[in-house]
Amino acid sequence: MRTPVLLCLLYLMSPLAWGDARSAQQLSEVGSRSRLLCASAMVYFDPQERSPDPRSLTAVFHHLNTLETHVVQLGQPDLLAQPLHALKGLFAELDNLPRAQHERYPELVRQLLVANRQLQQATDSYARAQPGLVAAAPVQPLNALSQALASLLLDYQLRRYPLQDKTGFALTPAQVQALDSAIEQRFDGLLVEHSTHAEVLAKIRASYRFVRAELQQDKGRAQGGAEFYLSRAVLDLDELAMTLLEEQS
Repeated sequence: MRTPVLLCLLYLMSPLAWGDARSAQQLSEVGSRSRLLCASAMVYFDPQERSPDPRSLTAVFHHLNTLETHVVQLGQPDLLAQPLHALKGLFAELDNLPRAQHERYPELVRQLLVANRQLQQATDSYARAQPGLVAAAPVQPLNALSQALASLLLDYQLRRYPLQDKTGFALTPAQVQALDSAIEQRFDGLLVEHSTHAEVLAKIRASYRFVRAELQQDKGRAQGGAEFYLSRAVLDLDELAMTLLEEQS
């Protein structure tokens, strides 16, 4: 009698575990996409740029839409919905502002960064309040790498953005170096752990290494090239994480 009962319980628990794992993945993507949104916004809403690349604006729209979708699928908890609403409102204000008023960009971008920080804190609080999500995150190393790359890109664009006081937002040079080392170590570990997906991981790592030297530089203007390669790496990691979850379900 025990075997059929155990099988029945496992059958019932499997969809629940898959649901928690999917929610954990969506929550991780909320964190990474919010950082990518701010990075792309700093490229497009640069007061020194006379002809901004419209692809950066398209990227902001895409990240914002993905954020909204994930928060809705997570049940629209107020903890996440409020900072997301602030992000959405600030982006709308930036997008509707005539470029002739470009001197207002930095202050609105600062507010965007504050809203992003609040959303990052909210995702952490939400995860702590939902212990099942942490336990159901078998692709956590991939998520951690995705978050690290998004953080590095955000800091890269911030170092080049004409924001007078970057206290509380920018990483120190030592933190950048530590993050770079952690990223390389995570790639090494993932290539061993997920050898069947080594080709995909190697391509993602190649994208990172292509702009790695540029990411270490402190001077220069915000660049769309680094944004393209690193954003692509983050999105590919998130896609791989979802693929692995489906394989394990």
